[in-house]
Amino acid sequence: RDLHRAKRKKVPFPVVAIVGYTNAGKSTLFNKLTGAGVLAQDMLFATLDPTLRRVRLPHGTPIILSDTVGFISDLPTHLIAAFRAPLEEVAEADLVLHRRDISDPDPAAQDEDL
Repeated sequence: RDLHRAKRKKVPFPVVAIVGYTNAGKSTLFNKLTGAGVLAQDMLFATLDPTLRRVRLPHGTPIILSDTVGFISDLPTHLIAAFRAPLEEVAEADLVLHRRDISDPDPAAQDEDL
């Protein structure tokens, strides 16, 4: 993890982290924007490790896009350590893109937990 972080700090492009609840469509959005084929399934923790891809914005600026693990509310305390790496990725991002599932019965609650 430290090696990847050190390499990223040398890259002169902004890092954009896609965050949101589990099954909010983060990996689907990531695949659409990058052309990648990361696993996008309707299951808890389909994404376990952050996936990074370099993409160009429509006006030509390159960025690094990061697909992160989905969050869940009321995470059991014994699982908190497993979220350390994804949270570090998000904390070090230049921009955080919050993907919300508007079909959720209470989408506003997603904002509160993040």
